Amino acid sequence: MSPGINDMHDGSQLRRVAALLIAMIWTVSLAAHGQSQSHTTGSARTPDFVLPRNVVVPLSVVKSSFSEIAQETSTGQNLTAVGNPKATRSVIYTNSAGSKKMTITVDQYANSSDASSAYHEAVQKSKTVPGFKPVSTPDLGPHAFIGTMTQGAETHIGVGALEGTLIVGATLVGYDPTPGNTASS
Repeated sequence: MSPGINDMHDGSQLRRVAALLIAMIWTVSLAAHGQSQSHTTGSARTPDFVLPRNVVVPLSVVKSSFSEIAQETSTGQNLTAVGNPKATRSVIYTNSAGSKKMTITVDQYANSSDASSAYHEAVQKSKTVPGFKPVSTPDLGPHAFIGTMTQGAETHIGVGALEGTLIVGATLVGYDPTPGNTASS
């Protein structure tokens, strides 16, 4: 049986992370839908168009919720996108020591059916990762997903959401899912 959100170190920190990341995801979703996209023909599995940088929130927005994040370390194509996206963007932020990392991704598909298929495939793949624990989030809706995975001393907290032709994701690395890791909401 999978743990519920209340079973994970009282759940309050995980709820705050989920709520914050989902809010960021919907903001990103709105920005990405506002972009006019054109791209050249590419391979079947790898998009050759990178979404504009402004579809992912800037460092200042990340720092307002995760004050320890100090820098954007890379941005470009999302190499972990599932299915056949027509365009992607990935941005990675870290603290100054590199011990905490946040990755935000946006993948745009040709139509909502392709996006939905890719989203469901990504959820299924997540569930097969050793150590993965889905987190119950009924208030986030049927097209949002959150889970944690700990291997050794490293914990990943991942959120994914489907909105129309977009899949937006956020992953935190180096954050222990306990109440003390983020400010109270």
